[in-house]
Amino acid sequence: MKLTIFMASTFALINIDSYSYVMTRALRRLATVFTTPLLPEDYASLLDPLRGRELRGRVETVERHDGFTTIGIKPGPGLSPHFHAGQFIGVGLQVQGRFVWRSYSLTSAPGEGSSLLTISIKPVPDGLFSQKLATSAQPGQLIRLTAPSGNFYLPVPLPKKAVFLTAGAGITPVVSMLRWLDSDHSAGDWPDAVHIHSERAAAPSEPYGPELQKLAERAPKYRLEHWDSRERGRLNVDAIRELVPDIDQCAIYACGPSELLDAVSEAWPQTVTEKFFSPLDSAGTSGGEIEFGDTGVQCESNGTTTILEAGEAAGLNMVHGCRMGICRTCVSTVESGVAVDLRDGTNYGEGEHVRTCVSVPSGYLKIRAGQH
Repeated sequence: MKLTIFMASTFALINIDSYSYVMTRALRRLATVFTTPLLPEDYASLLDPLRGRELRGRVETVERHDGFTTIGIKPGPGLSPHFHAGQFIGVGLQVQGRFVWRSYSLTSAPGEGSSLLTISIKPVPDGLFSQKLATSAQPGQLIRLTAPSGNFYLPVPLPKKAVFLTAGAGITPVVSMLRWLDSDHSAGDWPDAVHIHSERAAAPSEPYGPELQKLAERAPKYRLEHWDSRERGRLNVDAIRELVPDIDQCAIYACGPSELLDAVSEAWPQTVTEKFFSPLDSAGTSGGEIEFGDTGVQCESNGTTTILEAGEAAGLNMVHGCRMGICRTCVSTVESGVAVDLRDGTNYGEGEHVRTCVSVPSGYLKIRAGQH
């Protein structure tokens, strides 16, 4: 009997201790919630997910075409829908447990009667971000955004003559420009515009080809020239000059791969360019070993993983901001070796400053981590 009583008492004590432990943890959590300083934006985000300290948007429409996914985004109250046709926005997603940013040109026209911002994504082979965004985006999904920015847009007043040179997915910012011209300007106010678009197809393809062909039929000052790179090879300066003999007197807007833009900029220095690149194929580097000199941490990059991403994967809490090469928060100093900027292929050596969010090593690289 004594043994039974002892066991029952022990069981009761265990239950009491367990209950006390659970209650203590619950009270601590409540205390944390009520004593942690919150801003008004924190409470607002509980009532409306689009509100808060972070700029956000909600996916409203998703259209999938052969090779492109077009997404219509309703911007949150903190994000102005106003922008210049041709600018881009930053989109942020969680990819394999890390927050990643990429830039996408807006394809909608400012003030065209819709409150949605539209972007088009062409998935890159082995591109984790573009593949995820293009395949998983669904109406109702919330995504992080940055405000529209960039210098690739038409001036006001408009030039008298303009040439648009685009290749592949580089067509997207020019689509925004053309939609803006079509919606906000009479036919007589257009510049005399020639648009040469290069792609591996016999005719302009979806989602924009049919739209631009119809525009060319009804807009007397817009001429569309399709360049089939499968049959004719890559678009080059000689071909452009043949198609537009008076190009020296034109304002030129070019968006496409680096090879095209470099050649066009050399031939016509007045060209306004926007590189349309993928971190997977722009630098042409083989990557290498990264040593973060102020920490002793060493890791590898395959030439597509940025210095910032490699450092984070190695456990470093590195300073960063936009993750798109704009804000300069992540800038660090090269101590030895070479870093390559993925946006334009520029090499940075010892003593030079580099944006770690858009740069990769070329061989061995020693750099400061710049941790929080």
